[in-house]
Amino acid sequence: MINDNNHLCQFLAWDSEFFNYRIGRTSLSRLDQSNIGDILDWCEKNVVDCLYFLADSDDPKTIDLAQKNGFSLVEIRITLERSLKDWNPETRPRASNAVKIRAVQPEDIPALQEIAGTSYIDSRFYFDKHFSEAQWQAYYATWVKKSCLGGADLALAAEMERIVVGYITGLVVNDGQDGIYELTGVLESARNAGVGQELFRSGLDWYARSGIDKISVATQGRNITTQRMIQKHGFLTRTCQLYYHKWFAH
Repeated sequence: MINDNNHLCQFLAWDSEFFNYRIGRTSLSRLDQSNIGDILDWCEKNVVDCLYFLADSDDPKTIDLAQKNGFSLVEIRITLERSLKDWNPETRPRASNAVKIRAVQPEDIPALQEIAGTSYIDSRFYFDKHFSEAQWQAYYATWVKKSCLGGADLALAAEMERIVVGYITGLVVNDGQDGIYELTGVLESARNAGVGQELFRSGLDWYARSGIDKISVATQGRNITTQRMIQKHGFLTRTCQLYYHKWFAH
């Protein structure tokens, strides 16, 4: 592996093995005439098939250079946040008494993986047709499993009539001060029944009781339903970014 300019780009071994493409990521969020050359040179030397690039949306030069150099826009990413200092787990609203939230158990994982297979049609992998439907479904199913087996700090499942109908996972970062929601999914037949809201609120309960000061969550610009639900819970937009994939022909 050639590591020239590895301060600009990283090779993603797990993604590469999973998707059977050589995949890299640039840590930069802005492009200029100098660094675009270094980035493309790194990709060529490392025989990269696909480069992930999460760009600031407010820099015209970055957007222009991305377009001119064949980067494909696959997602608008909205990150929202709120303080948890005023969140009270005892008095907050309840979405539905029919929804029971509990910690994920290992025996839940097959059901959660099945839910994951139909929960991410707004994702960048779904909109990039280099990735097959089977690939992105397996990607999220694998991610959910890893999260529920210790990869995440928070892992909750939702039940209705003793049937697992959803999940939410999250991380604790910045030395235990902040939380980040990671993944959420709801069984298709249980959507619009308050499951997603109760999972979201129960996650906030967990973070608040854990002494977390602030929580953030990222979603797609195209996912208006989820944005409205998040905003309903007092979250404000922190960033708006553009996700690009750059594919190379070898």
